[in-house]
This record gives sequence, structure tokens and C-alpha cells, in this order.
Amino acid sequence: MNTMPVKVKLKGLDLITLGFCAWMLLLIGFGWSRTQHAAAHFIAYLSIFTGVLALAWLAEWMKEASRPENCPSEVCKVVRPKVYNTLLFIRSYYPVLLFLYFFESVSATNRIFFRDWLDPIFMGMDKSIFGYLPSMEWARRLNSPLVSELLYFAYFSYYLMITGLPVLFYLKRRKDLDEAVFILTLVFYFCYFIYSWLPVIGGRYLDEAMRLSVQNNGGLFSGIMAAIYTWSPHLGGAFPSSHIAVALVLSLLAFRYFRKLGIVMLTVTFFLSIATVYCHYHWFIDSVFGILTGLLGYLLGLRIYARLSEKLNAKE
Repeated sequence: MNTMPVKVKLKGLDLITLGFCAWMLLLIGFGWSRTQHAAAHFIAYLSIFTGVLALAWLAEWMKEASRPENCPSEVCKVVRPKVYNTLLFIRSYYPVLLFLYFFESVSATNRIFFRDWLDPIFMGMDKSIFGYLPSMEWARRLNSPLVSELLYFAYFSYYLMITGLPVLFYLKRRKDLDEAVFILTLVFYFCYFIYSWLPVIGGRYLDEAMRLSVQNNGGLFSGIMAAIYTWSPHLGGAFPSSHIAVALVLSLLAFRYFRKLGIVMLTVTFFLSIATVYCHYHWFIDSVFGILTGLLGYLLGLRIYARLSEKLNAKE
């Protein structure tokens, strides 16, 4: 087998992930004394940074190892290409596996620059628009088990979209998988960047809303969401609403490549945007900026991905 060193070839997805990890490492280092479990998060982000580089190298190494001249045996010809294809999928999917940790970890850094929660400002915006707080009043005024369960389902569907749509791209439109996950990840990282220094809890800033968010209303999906919010310790990460931004991006991607599915997802996302406020998780203004973030992120993501791909391909 050829023993020449393998050159690491980074993709656009790798570059933005490395960039986000570098930002978090700098932020944690700067605000060490104000970061919860600073050492653990610093090690985690450093490990992810290193792991992205290692995964890129391993994929290139396996690509070379799978060439016929480097793979003489019949077993090798069967096994190595399968391992290489698995690595290609992991390289396109790995950020999805990290989103939960990233979301939880930014709550450890979001009060480095601002000591106090900024929710009173956002509450004031909502009151200036409606004269009341939609995050408390909408559920009271639409107090229906059917409406409640529909909106909790819409909110929960976000998790199905994130994990399921990239797999669908892999199965049906593999050549477009990198683009789809890049745009999804870019929007996530933008939201995480804002969360990492802007401390906004959302509707759960109010004690009553916090209690309601972990209360099972008797429905299947309200129970699931109550369990998720009971389990998740994070505070912050409300402005803009990543739930809406990401669901909208995924719906637009689905509409572009899987038209019928996209129509269904856009419909669900409409109800999800209402659910973020109805279910006491967000201020109304969070949802508005979630929509704007999703639309702009999708359009900018298409451009950035195309330009990065062109530049990276030109270097090969």
C-alpha cells in the first residue's frame, strides 16, 4: 500500500464547525471564571476540534486505502469501500450528533458579558406589541386539549426534522446531502453564537411558565415535551428561536428537493412557530427573529456553500 502522507481535505462543513469550536474555546478561555464547568467544556470543544480534523484525515486515508492497487484481496475490496462510504456519511452527518451538546453548552457561557438575564427587555417588546404577554395568554385563551396537543406535536416535530431529513437526503439525494447539512449547521451555529453571549431564557423566565413547561397536560406530546424540559438543565438560548429558524430551513430544503414533503413540513412549521409561544418557551419577538434568521440563513447558506465549494474544489 502507498505509504505517502495523506493530505487532509476539509469541507465547508468542517470549516464552520472548526470556526464555531474556536469561538467557544476563546470565549471559555476569556470568561473562565464565569463559565460553568469551564474545564469540562474546554476539553470537550478541544476534543471536537481535534476530532473533526482526525475524521477528515481518516476519510482521505480510507479513500486511498480503498483504491484497487492498495486493496489486493477480495475481502479488502468488499470491506474497505463500505467503511469508506460509512465515513462519508459520518462526515456529512456528524454536526447533527453534536447539536444537542452545543445547545446545552452555550448556556454555560451566556452570562460572561451580561451578568443578568435580558428577558425584561424582550418582555417589554411583547407588551408593547400586544399589550399583554402572548407566552402566557395564548394558552389561556386557546385552552383546548386538541389545540394543545396539535401545537405540542408541531413543536416536537422539530426533532424529527433535524434527525430525519439528512438521512432522507442520504438515501434519495446523496449528492445534495452536504449542501443541506451545511445550511442547517450554519443557521444552528449562528444561533449558538448569539446564545453564547446573549442571556435570554424566553417565556420560562417567569416562574409560572417554568412550572407549566414541565407539566404534563395529559397528552402524548405535551408529556414528551414536559419530560424533555424536565431533563434538560439549560437556561438561555431563546433569541432568536432556533426551533423556528431551523425548522424553516429544513422545510425550505425539503420543498426544494422533495416538494410534497416540503409542503407538509412548511405547514407543520407554521404551527410550530405558534407553539413556541403558546407552550411558554419563547417570547413572541424570539419567534419573529427566528423566522427572519431562518429565511436569511437559508438564502445566505446557499450562497456561502456554493462559494466555499468552488474555492475548495479549485484547490484540489
